[in-house]
Amino acid sequence: MADLGLMLESQENLNWDTLFSITEKVEQLGFESLFLSDHLTSVKGNKQLDSIALWPALTALAMRTERIKIGPLVCSMTFRHPVQLAKMSSAVDHLSVGRLELGLGAGWYEEEHVMFGVDFPSVHQRLELLEEGIQLIKVLWSGQSSNFAGQHYQLSDAEMHPAPAQSNVPLIIGGMGNTTLKIAATHADEWNSYYVSIDTYREKSQIIDGHCDSLNREPGTLRHSLMTPFVIGNNDQEIDSHIASNRTVFPSLPGSLKDWHESGFIGGSPQQLVDQMSAFQEAGVSRFILEHNSYHDQSPLELLAEKVLPVMANN
Repeated sequence: MADLGLMLESQENLNWDTLFSITEKVEQLGFESLFLSDHLTSVKGNKQLDSIALWPALTALAMRTERIKIGPLVCSMTFRHPVQLAKMSSAVDHLSVGRLELGLGAGWYEEEHVMFGVDFPSVHQRLELLEEGIQLIKVLWSGQSSNFAGQHYQLSDAEMHPAPAQSNVPLIIGGMGNTTLKIAATHADEWNSYYVSIDTYREKSQIIDGHCDSLNREPGTLRHSLMTPFVIGNNDQEIDSHIASNRTVFPSLPGSLKDWHESGFIGGSPQQLVDQMSAFQEAGVSRFILEHNSYHDQSPLELLAEKVLPVMANN
């Protein structure tokens, strides 16, 4: 069995009406989850595009949905102090009655940091911030009086109330660098890979399994998820139309199904998607988070829910 969720690029001209319309559809059609990205502006460098603020959006989704899991994929540790992340995530977990999953990463898009005057340390320092931030968040989530003496963050007899609604808010670490994989093996409930072919996924999966072994952690206790763009259609015309919709958001995405497949992305007929996702599932992926870029056409979601979702849920 593999779960099937969706992800929206919140910074690529997404507005509130569109977000709520898609969210209603996602809940109605039976998808497992909906995740939002965390950026200050378009990652294409277009300053004019609408960009939804992550935590207000998650707060709204918590109150407008009843079933789906929600969360960021992923929060850049460079944007906020981890105390703020701990407090906001606890609040959204309560508002959603225990449906939040917190995705965290080191941050990567230097241009938005420069644009808004946000410090963008070296890769090494960003990874230090990520690992210390994770530890601090978990300490605060405990609800106990806590001290923390890190290189970058400190707590002194700190307590945070209320603790999250869940006794263990699932923590997702996104990234594929070796140090990030080690951090995920050490601290995460789920490791999220993205935009990878199955061969690259297998390679990274072996590395993270090795980190688990070195930590005396059973590799099977770390969930593996994949975030990837998708295209679907009943015929060539529908598939080409969906490819065009994806390229409206990200013009760098492949322009033909052949090139789409050569890039390692899933796409084609419903059966092709089932076959491709089943191969990833056999390789270790237990959750698919599909990047939905067709904001104003929900027919791909309807076809996905009708022909793919039931099969993957029973695999």
